[in-house]
Amino acid sequence: MLRDKWRLCCLVLLGAIGIVAGAVYAAQSGETEVRVAVQRHDDGRVEVAVQQREADGGWGDRQLPTARFLPPGVSGEWRASSPVSVGVGPAMSDGAMPHGSMPSGDGPGEPYCVVHHGADTDPFWFAFNQTALGSAAALGLTNVEVKGEPDVAAHAAAIDDCVKRGALAIATTIPDPDGLRDSLVAVRGSAFLITFNSGAEVAGLVGSTVHYGLNDRVAGALAGGEFNAAGVTGTVLCVLHEPVNIGLRDRCDGLESSYGGSVERVRITAGDLTDRASHIAAGREIAAAIMASQAEGVVVLNGALAQTATGTVAAIRSEAKVGVIGAAVAAPFLVDDGALLFAIADGSQEQATHVLLALKNIDVNPAARALLSLSAAQAQATTTMLIRPVVLNQAYISNFPPNWRAQACALAQQFAAQLVSEFCPE
Repeated sequence: MLRDKWRLCCLVLLGAIGIVAGAVYAAQSGETEVRVAVQRHDDGRVEVAVQQREADGGWGDRQLPTARFLPPGVSGEWRASSPVSVGVGPAMSDGAMPHGSMPSGDGPGEPYCVVHHGADTDPFWFAFNQTALGSAAALGLTNVEVKGEPDVAAHAAAIDDCVKRGALAIATTIPDPDGLRDSLVAVRGSAFLITFNSGAEVAGLVGSTVHYGLNDRVAGALAGGEFNAAGVTGTVLCVLHEPVNIGLRDRCDGLESSYGGSVERVRITAGDLTDRASHIAAGREIAAAIMASQAEGVVVLNGALAQTATGTVAAIRSEAKVGVIGAAVAAPFLVDDGALLFAIADGSQEQATHVLLALKNIDVNPAARALLSLSAAQAQATTTMLIRPVVLNQAYISNFPPNWRAQACALAQQFAAQLVSEFCPE
């Protein structure tokens, strides 16, 4: 029985890796031969490698695909290793390969893709991108690609492209599970899938092994608590600035779960909030919703909308209290001045740091790479790590040092002076 299992494992692996390792082509420069090496470990895993015929007729060193382990108990289904590059050198009289012409399979040719649904100029995603790239450099990962695709179809296409180019790992948000499902499930056939930000509750269903993000429902619930504490009892608007984003819906759900009054969801068509026209349009739609419902509270779900919302409330002379779930450079000033009831940080830098640490773990840890062999069904037990939100309100501000505004202005002058110019006189 044991021998049959071993034989079955070998057959499965030979078939699976043969397509990859056998990507040796007959070109004008000649041909080469490869073979698959297989060994079984004491823990039951089966490991595969590729060897190439050398000029002297012997076999070269074993090339080890980064994803090369079949876990115990897997049978009756095809599995694939990660790609291994096999070169064909200049033609020789005997058709053999010159020694040393074979490139390594573990080089930077296998990219790590980070794909999210935000515009690169959105404050949250700008901070995420910068932190991700900085973390990649600090961790020594030279082949990390970070890309934002607000359009769902383009987001899915970017994931598909990473799969086609042999990415070892793909980290992505899940704002629209239905629109991304096919692309995410396809990742599991060849790459390690990490998810982050939106979509924690569906991460396992699409094959994610680990998910990092803000606890969006708790953030919404904390917002509701802030309105309750401020004595707000009437309608509170929950402003949805992205047409399809499960994480934003979770924030509104959390708000409804804790707020003592009624919550009305307002969908605005303000685009990606990266230019003045987008904010003008958002302000008009928020103003219309406040006046139509006589709202006593407004919570916006992107830090970029904090000043737009507070400015709108002031312009229409509304008494509505405004809160924001999202990082905003101006938030401490707005809270301190009483224009903003609260701001809840959304963890852009923390999420970027965790994602890059996961990629680094895959890069250096064979055991982590072995998780590529998990089936989609097994991956439903994904590890979910959620950041508990932090509320910035008047009570929080009261613990700041007396000269905090001057210090904050000095820091803001270095990277976001235009966002706090009204609070930081020269």
